[in-house]
Amino acid sequence: MEGFDDAVNGYFDVADQLSRYFLSRAERHFTEARTLKFSTTSRERFEARRARVREQFLSQLGGLPERLADSPVDVTGRIEHDEYSIELLTFESRPNFHVTANCYVPDDDGPHPGILFPCGHTDAAKADELTQKACIELARNGFVVLVFDPISQGERVQYVDSETGEPTFPQSGGVFAHCYAGQKCFYAGGNLARYVIHDARCALDYLTTRADVDDGRIGVTGASGGGVQTMYLALVDDRIDVIAPCCSVTDRREWLQTGNRIDAEQLVYGAITRGIDHDDFLTAHAPKPVCIGAAASDQYFPIEGVHEVAQRVRHVYGLYDAADRVTLTVADTTHCSVYELRDGVFDFLCDQLADREYEPHDDIQTLDESELHATPEGSVLASFSSERTIGDLVREFVEETTPDPATVSPDIDRGDANTDANANTDDFRQSLAEDLGIARDGCVLHPRFVEGGEDSDENVAVERVWFKTERHPDIAVTGVLVTAPETTTESPAVVLYEDGTEELPARDEDVVALAHEYGTVFVFDPRGVGAVRNRSIPIHPWVEDYDDIYGTEFKLAYDAMHMESSLLGMRVFDVLRAVEFLRSETESDRVSFVGEGIGAYHALYAAVAETGTVDRVVLRGLGPSFVERATRSDVPFRPQLTVFDVVGTYDVPQLTAALDQRGVTVEKESSR
Repeated sequence: MEGFDDAVNGYFDVADQLSRYFLSRAERHFTEARTLKFSTTSRERFEARRARVREQFLSQLGGLPERLADSPVDVTGRIEHDEYSIELLTFESRPNFHVTANCYVPDDDGPHPGILFPCGHTDAAKADELTQKACIELARNGFVVLVFDPISQGERVQYVDSETGEPTFPQSGGVFAHCYAGQKCFYAGGNLARYVIHDARCALDYLTTRADVDDGRIGVTGASGGGVQTMYLALVDDRIDVIAPCCSVTDRREWLQTGNRIDAEQLVYGAITRGIDHDDFLTAHAPKPVCIGAAASDQYFPIEGVHEVAQRVRHVYGLYDAADRVTLTVADTTHCSVYELRDGVFDFLCDQLADREYEPHDDIQTLDESELHATPEGSVLASFSSERTIGDLVREFVEETTPDPATVSPDIDRGDANTDANANTDDFRQSLAEDLGIARDGCVLHPRFVEGGEDSDENVAVERVWFKTERHPDIAVTGVLVTAPETTTESPAVVLYEDGTEELPARDEDVVALAHEYGTVFVFDPRGVGAVRNRSIPIHPWVEDYDDIYGTEFKLAYDAMHMESSLLGMRVFDVLRAVEFLRSETESDRVSFVGEGIGAYHALYAAVAETGTVDRVVLRGLGPSFVERATRSDVPFRPQLTVFDVVGTYDVPQLTAALDQRGVTVEKESSR
């Protein structure tokens, strides 16, 4: 039993259809947002929008943690140099959750202007050579500079192999660990950025209260991921006087076209549909001075998008007669550090905060990473016996927001005796469909049968079929319809293997057995699976696995999240269209589902969302629930299950309870 050849046997080129789909869907939102922003001609309208953006942003993060009433800073060492010294220090941003930092302090009397320096994604973080050079250069120009290690970088490695003691995500600059932790946050309706921003605000608390710092002259600068943190801080913290985000600014439209990936803390759920772009973070700072540092050949932040954002920012600043407070400095290089943009950025900081001209130095000597350690072991996990991890904080967040997430919804299991059970489940089904983005009409199916029926030795008829589930933009899906003429049944089944029809013919025996059991089965490929799998998008040469962090599924899943949706929801929508096709072909009012691996999740969600009669749901190798994925440290990363805010609402316990109340048989089996 064969599946499909390339391009659905020559009928439809599906290799880029998901990429095209997201670009097409996003274009309308980009156009609307740009028009709205340039049509804003009063401060009042802009400020109302700024308030909405801030509120929406914080809501999508899950809010920010409370800052500790008392978080003493422990200075663990001091390194003296000519003109400046370096203080090595730690502080807690949450109880037993330490932040490691270095503070570069000029020798002359203060108070000095202060610079908070969030790090980008490098393993050494605060001890990165170019970061050291930037901090030294600023200190020698009269700034107190506080640079700190982000979560999972520098001395703050969070995931360690229990047997070897080695980092689970080595040499990744923190991004793999960020995306692993970020996935857990998404499930609970939060974002890793809530912790990243919180650490930065706690660092800012310390910087602004130092006796040698003038808290009326505070700047923030960072590159790449550190530049994104800089923009986030501008949106949520009014204590900052100037910002200089570097190699971190572009227009989302330009970014989306590149096929690039971003990190979990940089993904704001629904950002594209809500029109939230980088200019919104920058204009949150208006009318205070801002300097955008960029690289002409940046491979992650396209220069066209930089200029588009700068234009929008200047438009808003013009409402305050302050367009001259927006500076753009561009270096003729690729993605780079703050230090490599120093001529423009340090000129800006000195002019705005130090009231002096920037004086460059060529004799900058850096230290080995170990010399800048603020902990005895160079690791917070090894140095503090009660140290918690980001996994512990996410688990705490789940417990706070969903006290008992493994229980089912009150509407499902605790209605009183007079409550109509069907009404409860219908309400639940409708809420699920709306929140999962599947409460919408599809197009006419127009199924095409690629080949005529063929009889096999197992006395089954096999037909290959494809149809579109959506138009404008189009989505084509495929499936193999297998019928056992001698079997009489009123409940044909949709079969959802993890890799769809690509698993044929190796699954012949299973498919034939299912056909004899159900009469007719439809082995189905929802979008991006099996015969309609998207081509590999090889932006990063160091990403090899299609289904791992930074792989193609990861990139497409993040695209969907930007549009307030998910691949999971979109694929469930396709499965429901497959049910529609199967009912039409078999003239049956009933249907069953068989799902395996990731397909088991598709089967479970589709069964709950299906408005017709569902007889039976067989879940083979169903993985952990989403609350388990959010709170356990041993769960593998599955980009196909990137979805927002399902813990305690539309998780496996709630879905199985809903099916149980409808009298649907749910069977769990191991994978075959």
